[in-house]
Amino acid sequence: MKKRDIIIVTICVVATLVCIALTFWGNYKNEGVLTTDAFIGVLATLIGVCATIIVGFQIASFVKIGETEKQIKKIEIERDKMQRERELLQKEISYVEDELSNAFAVLAGSTNNAAIQSIAYLACIHCSNIQTTNADVTLHRYKSLIDSIKKTGEEEKALISQQIYRLEQVRIPIEIEHYVEISKLHIEIIEILKKALSSNPAK
Repeated sequence: MKKRDIIIVTICVVATLVCIALTFWGNYKNEGVLTTDAFIGVLATLIGVCATIIVGFQIASFVKIGETEKQIKKIEIERDKMQRERELLQKEISYVEDELSNAFAVLAGSTNNAAIQSIAYLACIHCSNIQTTNADVTLHRYKSLIDSIKKTGEEEKALISQQIYRLEQVRIPIEIEHYVEISKLHIEIIEILKKALSSNPAK
């Protein structure tokens, strides 16, 4: 029970005692006889005080409800703020991922070394958000990756295969365009790298 509730109850109890005392004092002055009217008066006083206590508790409850609603609104405001911050952070992360993916794509296109191209395209696919990236771009990157891997030697393939886990982390959304073709290339690349690793494990 809060301090405010204790004060309300205390005031009501004190008022009850004062009313009863005054009633009996009036009867004491009347030769100590407790008449029917006085008895009814005492009961009416008790009923009134009980009603006052109940009303007091109702008021206290109403105040508590008001405070609770304020706290709920405050929590909702904080929740909405956190949601906006999370969405903003997610956008920033997506932007960085896209920029990093594009940088790896540029690196792959600027070299003739098949091994470097393979690693660059692999990193490009790993960093990209396939859900939001143009499906034609994603398909082109997978085709470029498998072409560059096929041009590398077995030892280089074995070294590149150390990055298989990056491809295995990539999830291709079923609703994107070219899903079947991209998925086949994805599986084929992983199989090629696994085969290269098993036949010529990198030291």
